[in-house]
Amino acid sequence: MARDGRSLRRGLAAALFVRYLGAGSWAPLQVLFFVRSVGLSTGNVVLGLTAAGLAGLAAGPIVGRLADRFGPREVGIAGLVAQAGAAAALLTVDGMGGFLVVITLIALGRGAFPAISGALIAYVGGPDKVAYRARIYSLQNLAMVSGSLLGGLALQADTRTAYTIAICADVVSYLVAALLVARLPHLPPVPRESGGRQRYALADKPFLAVSMLAGTLVMFDVFMTVLMPVWIAEYTDAPRWTVSLVFALSCGLVVLLQTRVARGVETPRDGALAMRRSGPVIAAAMGLVFAAAHVSTYTAMGLVLVGTAALTFGEMLFTAGEYALSFGLAPEHAQGEYQGVFSVGVGIGGAVAPTVLNALCLSAGPVGWIALVAIMVAAGAAVPPVAAIAERGRGLREAEPRPTG
Repeated sequence: MARDGRSLRRGLAAALFVRYLGAGSWAPLQVLFFVRSVGLSTGNVVLGLTAAGLAGLAAGPIVGRLADRFGPREVGIAGLVAQAGAAAALLTVDGMGGFLVVITLIALGRGAFPAISGALIAYVGGPDKVAYRARIYSLQNLAMVSGSLLGGLALQADTRTAYTIAICADVVSYLVAALLVARLPHLPPVPRESGGRQRYALADKPFLAVSMLAGTLVMFDVFMTVLMPVWIAEYTDAPRWTVSLVFALSCGLVVLLQTRVARGVETPRDGALAMRRSGPVIAAAMGLVFAAAHVSTYTAMGLVLVGTAALTFGEMLFTAGEYALSFGLAPEHAQGEYQGVFSVGVGIGGAVAPTVLNALCLSAGPVGWIALVAIMVAAGAAVPPVAAIAERGRGLREAEPRPTG
């Protein structure tokens, strides 16, 4: 007899928590591992990771379609085991060639992960999948922070043995997550809607447009993780340890409030409105961070922390909207494929964000910051009308009569 929905949700949450714990422990180490243990140059490592990350985005739609066809449980297990093998291959890297091969394999796995996890969440979460995904996001932040503390131990040791242990721990997290997913019952594919015509997510232009707008807004993530540490340390008088407070405050707020912020955001229209609201909030937060460079020490620190809180609130609005849109605009029988395609739009935004933010915030001066703020507001404002077109298009496709021979 199949387990009840609550048991399924707990089981999947445990699997994802373990996986995010492993991801959090390895994330701060990967560049230093290749530079200090393998002996590659920082420039080559960063360039290789960026190129591999972009290539990896292609895996999402493909693996998503497999999950829709064969069931997300089996595809999820296979994907996690394959990613464990790719992570273990890090121990064999001894030069640039091996580095490029292995990080490409890892990037393909990472590109596939949103499609796999999205399909599992859509199935297990059922009618409450948006709220369930919000709870998972809170757990994700808790796991990533906890993992980063573990990774910090390896970072402090800075030896080949420490990096090897960290890699093995990451591999184990994949395998334990696969075992936990294997404990779920078979999740059969959802039949296509009666009378519906076959439609590929990559051909769904309004849906792609929504994902690209989300990819524009998601620059807030790189703004916090990449630009803010540099801005705080080099451009403001705030103490450098303010950087640690920024990450602690942000993660704490997400863990405590994400589920509450996402409450009531269920339909695509709800999601579009949440994203529209996130744009001005993110823009205001960026303005506060910019202003911190023009005031005294403690005022700068206060502006940075208030800006962090505002940016995190914008993140939570964005995240709630993202889930409602990506799930709500996707046909139930193609959740995996659509989640994979949505992650492509968001992934492209994250990939180009460092270059865009460097050009606007560090090179162009105040004019660049004004442009960035305008981009955030405009992207948020554009989501509701584009999402409405996507929702109408889905309704029309589902209403089309099945062709008769």
